[in-house]
Amino acid sequence: MELKKRSEFPENELWDLSALYQDPEDFLRSIEKTLEDINLFKRNYEGKLATLEDFTRALYEIEQIYIEMSHIDNYSFMPQTSDFSNEEFAQIAQAGADFFTRANVALSFFDTALATADLEILDTLEENPHFSAAIRQAKIQKSHFISPEVEKALTNLGEVFKAPEDIYTKMRAGDFEMEDFEVDGKVYQNSFVTYENFYQNHENAQVREKAFRSFSAGLRKHQNAAASAYLAQVKSEKIIADMRGYDSVFDYLLAEQEVNRDMFDRQIDLIMTEFAPVAQKYLKHVAQVNGLKKMTFADWKLDLDSELNPEVTIDDAYDLVMKSVAPLGNEYAQEVSRYQEERWVDFAANANKDSGGYATDPYKVHPYVLMSWTGRMSDVYTLIHEIGHSGQFIFSDNNQSYFNTHMSTYYVEAPSTFNELLLSDYLEKQFDNPRQKRFALAHRLTDTYFHNFITHLLEAAFQRQVYNLIEDGKTFGATQLNKIMKDVLSQFWGDAIDIDDDAALTWMRQSHYYAGLYSYTYSAGMVISTAGYLNLKNNPNGANDWLNFLKSGGSRTPLDTAKLIGADISTAQPLRDTIQFLSDTVDQIIAYTKELNHD
Repeated sequence: MELKKRSEFPENELWDLSALYQDPEDFLRSIEKTLEDINLFKRNYEGKLATLEDFTRALYEIEQIYIEMSHIDNYSFMPQTSDFSNEEFAQIAQAGADFFTRANVALSFFDTALATADLEILDTLEENPHFSAAIRQAKIQKSHFISPEVEKALTNLGEVFKAPEDIYTKMRAGDFEMEDFEVDGKVYQNSFVTYENFYQNHENAQVREKAFRSFSAGLRKHQNAAASAYLAQVKSEKIIADMRGYDSVFDYLLAEQEVNRDMFDRQIDLIMTEFAPVAQKYLKHVAQVNGLKKMTFADWKLDLDSELNPEVTIDDAYDLVMKSVAPLGNEYAQEVSRYQEERWVDFAANANKDSGGYATDPYKVHPYVLMSWTGRMSDVYTLIHEIGHSGQFIFSDNNQSYFNTHMSTYYVEAPSTFNELLLSDYLEKQFDNPRQKRFALAHRLTDTYFHNFITHLLEAAFQRQVYNLIEDGKTFGATQLNKIMKDVLSQFWGDAIDIDDDAALTWMRQSHYYAGLYSYTYSAGMVISTAGYLNLKNNPNGANDWLNFLKSGGSRTPLDTAKLIGADISTAQPLRDTIQFLSDTVDQIIAYTKELNHD
């Protein structure tokens, strides 16, 4: 599958960024205006914050600056992710990076003032629901504050701390090159996007195998550079954790999520031990149905029944999305229905585009989504996943202040994966024969849970071992990272998959490692989305509970937010309920297969 240039795609497959800024010149004018606002704020408040009234007035004023910064931030990075070969987009990104360095340094005095304010003032401010999340975070920072001079120096180095992720992202988008491969006389072009979006679940075993080998060879050429970038990332995080007096880098990275180490470890340990047998049982069934004597890592994304994997157009996907979210009611449907007409989504699968997908939230404008459309059912799952994020952004923005709108990373993936469950549920209900029902349930597993409960969870298990190395004062290179990943994959998959040295390169495929302890939150979010889905199915008020969950944004802690849908995540029960739900799904798939074979 050859990737076209971005200019070759029709306008309706590209996002429209004019809701943010009319053009790059408008963006640059906004930077200048916001810098003026920041400098005025600094003149008015630096060294003058002492009373409750001072902080209250300053918080309301700085909120407007943060909103302007939110818009600048989104516009600065989005164009480049759509085409890393575009020099104009690179200049926009650099202008944004330069702005944020200047802005964050200029505003660092306010973070320092909050972190050093009397606890009585912070307690009173926290009672104001407009500020609650910001003050909770300020209290966390207060207990690990270093000194104003050092804090300002760390802020100055913000762009440097982001360099490892920037290096990796540009390497993945612009440097990774995969060789063409040939099957039955036909030459296939390979790339990061085409492999992950198309070849890895191709119905032809030879195409899957050769594409995987070509893909892995392309990764291997850059493994040492990628390992160096990752080492720089985790070492800098460890240094800052020590400077701030945290017991470990884990405690430092989890603090902002407002969860503890036990919740992190439990998520990994229970899935590695109690869900692994369920996943192995399913993959062995996939191998059996497809006549595979053994399953390699090139096969594990294989559809259970690839003949039923239809081509899906972008318009078809819109119809599926809207019908799937209908159980949430008109309020939700009306908000997200705008995505096509207003062109929130960048669908174009063009060359030099960032792989995967994301949704972003310029406060109270409207969300934006990046993905690469290849016409597979998996693309519909990606789309409805990102629309799930978008719905949460809209409902949080409409009901919360800027300070409170952003969910904790711990459960930020719940709204997105919840929508995937709605899609599978809709598909299963529409089908009237065992083969099609099995297809819907299989996609519930492979497109939703396997991606979030396995792919990202195994990243987290890998990460935990890497951070433990750094905690013990050790270092690593590509060889050691390959070994860790291979061991993690082998532990989870047992005898269900043959894990080889190419599979070991999986750590090079995601940028989540540059976002702290983010990977495990996909499965944590799935536990909450599963609880919400089961609540929707079993509780007449389930839809309203879910909307209240979305509207709460980050105004509450993760534990308190989960209670809105009846989940107590301080215990292992919601996780075990999710694993049982998945086990029941696998059993139902196998039952459908037996029914088909009997017929």
